[in-house]
Amino acid sequence: MAISSVLIIGAGNFGAATALSLLRQGNVKVTIVDPAAYPNPRAASHDINKIIRDDYPDKLYMRLLKKAMPLWREDELYKSFYHEVGMLRADSTSFGEESIASYREMGIPNKSELLPVEEVRRRWNGAFKTANFKGVDKVLWNPNVGFGEADKALGAVVQAAVDLGAEFIMGEVTTLDFGSEDQCTGVTLKDGTTLRADKTLLAAGARTASLLAQSAPQKPLLHAGERLLATGAVSFYAKLHGAQKDKFATIPVLKNCLPQVKGEGMSILSDGTIKFNCDLCFTNYQVFPPTGEAMSVVPDQSVYNTWTGPRFLKFFEDRARRTFNGLYGKEVENIKIEAYRMCWDASTPTHDFLISPHPQSNNLYIATGGSFHGWKFLPVIGDYVVDMMQGTLDSDLADRWAWNKKGGDGHSANPTYQIVGDLQDWTGGWAN
Repeated sequence: MAISSVLIIGAGNFGAATALSLLRQGNVKVTIVDPAAYPNPRAASHDINKIIRDDYPDKLYMRLLKKAMPLWREDELYKSFYHEVGMLRADSTSFGEESIASYREMGIPNKSELLPVEEVRRRWNGAFKTANFKGVDKVLWNPNVGFGEADKALGAVVQAAVDLGAEFIMGEVTTLDFGSEDQCTGVTLKDGTTLRADKTLLAAGARTASLLAQSAPQKPLLHAGERLLATGAVSFYAKLHGAQKDKFATIPVLKNCLPQVKGEGMSILSDGTIKFNCDLCFTNYQVFPPTGEAMSVVPDQSVYNTWTGPRFLKFFEDRARRTFNGLYGKEVENIKIEAYRMCWDASTPTHDFLISPHPQSNNLYIATGGSFHGWKFLPVIGDYVVDMMQGTLDSDLADRWAWNKKGGDGHSANPTYQIVGDLQDWTGGWAN
């Protein structure tokens, strides 16, 4: 199916990748709309670094990553942003054994192994000597993965699309526009500008559900309902200096899934910055004026971007400290957490992506539901979105990612990011 013009709402991971894939196929006019200059600092795909790994027990996602990993390593567009430093994973489940088996079954060369905890404590300059590994006697070591410079890679993909002819418009979409039969005709921006195209791709991440609802408040069949939920997560940053910085210079990524830690630490950057996350997410329920119903929405306040003030929300300060100490033990007991960053993503009930035509609106397509694990697919996800728009997506992917999905029930594609509460319960009145 030939597509002559596409309007893409959102220049995050899925939107940017799709723009580039469309333009590489040629003969299409692509317009990207985003509320901020690229890369948007509020997008979930914007960050100094993110984990790039292909050790999914779920073979559906390993299939995608079997294509993505060679591009991260070798493609001119991506390879300078990828750093194959390896990754440790402390996990009391059978994740390690299952992922090693999946590599073998799929014919993917990989040198993963389960290391005794004592060996992990000895290696890497003893950086993990006092880390909290209580509950496991072995840790998965995968030397064939690492991290990517997230904001730089995303910006490069958007720029590559612009270089191929994409038009980038900085503006806030207030409504999707629908015709008499609910077909999507384009969008209206906050300044009143209307944009039109043959096809509209809604790739607005955590804002997808609210944008659908405010565009047609009296038409619930157009709404996402329980398919999508705006969820937040928090990253934390510290800085190491001198001998301690040197000691951490060679550390791999560490993901510690044990209940007393639940987080991951990235490799140290050249300036001594180390970023880590707590493995959790949360909602932000409010009454949504267009519908009058409760909905989890992305907060407007800029205070929720990067926070360096004297205090953050106590819940996150406490969790961050616990996770930081658990990841690195006594090595970081006296290291100050200098900054906090809150980002928002669209989560689905099973953490599978939502990449589908909208069955209630012709010419409207959805690409979202990254569920805090979509970024690593940046080099290939656009090809799959284009396949979906052209009606050629493999049936197992189409079923799993459908608006009315088939399959994947009872599993989680990203089981470590579970909802632990609601932002409104923690603000304490100072940052509502």
